[in-house]
Amino acid sequence: FPRERRLKRRDLLRPLFDRATPGRESLAVGVVRLIWRLVPREATGHAVPLQAGFAPGRRARTNAGRTRLRRYMREAFRQHQGPLLLAMGARPGHTLTLMVLFRGREDTASADLRRDLPRAMDRLARRLSEADRTPDASAP
Repeated sequence: FPRERRLKRRDLLRPLFDRATPGRESLAVGVVRLIWRLVPREATGHAVPLQAGFAPGRRARTNAGRTRLRRYMREAFRQHQGPLLLAMGARPGHTLTLMVLFRGREDTASADLRRDLPRAMDRLARRLSEADRTPDASAP
């Protein structure tokens, strides 16, 4: 996972977990929850269409388990990020900041993530694409 695509900055992470932040949205599919927000590209410090972070949750009992879950999440994300990149191509001045949260059981994580994360990412890509097609209410 490229370094510039990793969501690490506190000033970008904190608003994702603050429910009062304007523009923050959330979506849950199975064992995966996606929390995202569009920010101006200058705020990220990189010229990338999206930055993602991964949180394995507290159900993993060991550090090795959390690391394994994070690895599964990153790999599933990497394989299915195409639709999100296409949806963000229509927004050249913005970056999608995205947090992927795992809420399932550690022993079935691999199969659950392969099933649910692609579905969640497809839904998010559709939402972003539909928002592009929605006419602006302030336009004449």
